[in-house]
Amino acid sequence: FRVQQPSRASNQLQKSIQLADMAVTKDKKRATAKNTVEDMTMSPNERILKNITELYNTGLNTGDSGLKMGLKSICDDPLVKSPCHCPRKRISCMVIGNHSAGKSSFLNWYIGETIQSTGVAIETRGFSFLTSGRKRETLKGDATLQYFDHLSDIRKFEGIENNIFTEVSTSKEKNFSCTDFIDTPGLVDGDMNYPFDVASSIVWMADYVDLIIIFFDPIGQALCKRTVDVIRRLNDTGHAEKMQYYMSKADQVETELDRQRVLIQITQNLGAHIKNSHAFKLPTIYLPRLDGNDPPIPNAIQDVCQDIDQAIRLTVQKNLTTLKTDCERILTRLDQRVVEDKAARARNSTRRFYGVLLTLLSWTILALLAMLSLCQVYDHPLVTNAVQKLALVSPASEAFVKEMVTVGRFSNMNTFYYLVYALLVLYLANWVAIRMVWTKLPTLTKKEKLRMDEYKKYVKGTSKVREQMYKEYFKQLQNDE
Repeated sequence: FRVQQPSRASNQLQKSIQLADMAVTKDKKRATAKNTVEDMTMSPNERILKNITELYNTGLNTGDSGLKMGLKSICDDPLVKSPCHCPRKRISCMVIGNHSAGKSSFLNWYIGETIQSTGVAIETRGFSFLTSGRKRETLKGDATLQYFDHLSDIRKFEGIENNIFTEVSTSKEKNFSCTDFIDTPGLVDGDMNYPFDVASSIVWMADYVDLIIIFFDPIGQALCKRTVDVIRRLNDTGHAEKMQYYMSKADQVETELDRQRVLIQITQNLGAHIKNSHAFKLPTIYLPRLDGNDPPIPNAIQDVCQDIDQAIRLTVQKNLTTLKTDCERILTRLDQRVVEDKAARARNSTRRFYGVLLTLLSWTILALLAMLSLCQVYDHPLVTNAVQKLALVSPASEAFVKEMVTVGRFSNMNTFYYLVYALLVLYLANWVAIRMVWTKLPTLTKKEKLRMDEYKKYVKGTSKVREQMYKEYFKQLQNDE
């Protein structure tokens, strides 16, 4: 026999597969190294928020097989079927204000990059989302709603999809990497026509943000009807705790007397529309000048940054609490499935016992029907010959048959028919009962039990990781102090 040598084409194919595997391995190592470098440059809060999101999406580790087992996939498994929503790794901050209140200018200053167009003649007519990313990019309406998929229902406002944009920036200034800003349309009165319902869309958006910053322009229409109406509706819908108020462009007011007059006017007009008006604060802010020659006016712009930082810290705490709640709910659900499986197996055993009894009863009914029928046709020649042949084999059997015929034979055929009908009805009812009893409840297979054990082990490991993240968070607070 001649041994067939591998062809040149097959050798080349094997080499190509090996080279592809080596390339994939290098890409994985390169991506891992890149992620490690990024983690080192992140702030503790940003790193914690990112890790929480990864625990839900990709899990503690994906392994060489590339299989993902995050909390989200565990909750979606039919074995668990537990509601679970992945927390966002960034907070959402919505900026509201009247026309030329300095919203876009503040966002450009915070990000450290001129993203939003500014000026009295240039006003935001739609929603502009500002988010952090690895590449500078601009997304339009449909792409924006795909990126922020939790806001997809905003399409119910007619005309809004064509007036939503997203600007992706690579800036690492301040805590922008942990914050998604929403620059809202400037609110004005008069003949200004918007392509969609601005007030209702802002109130709807407030349900999905963590912080609402409101700027008042001391020179323009600080208290236009649209602005006051939006503030009133936000307070009435339970968003008062999210809202922070600031008087912007304070450096453009000539005298301290004029500035105090504007502050008093805004405070008095808002008092009837906001909740907790006794704790109402309206700090003055303005953008620091590039030459450093700031006017001697109180500037609380760092308070705005602190409000954003506070919202980030609260989101970290909320996400850690959500992680704990989801882990506990998953473990409880897994234990519940084990209890349900034991109960199902016990009920199946009971049903098997009753099924055997009902089956024996069915055989008894059939035997009784056969006996009654034999008694009625005993005089038939075929039956008589069969009994005589049986007597040759076993004389006792002939005596038993004759005794049975004597007892079970009816002189009135109507009685026989009634009894047969009753036995048939009983047999049918017993057959239905058997079908119902023999229906087994679903139970867990060995493979499913092993998968549940893996889930339980993973969730417990996630709880330990959560404790480590809490320690990192507390350590950061101590360092800040």
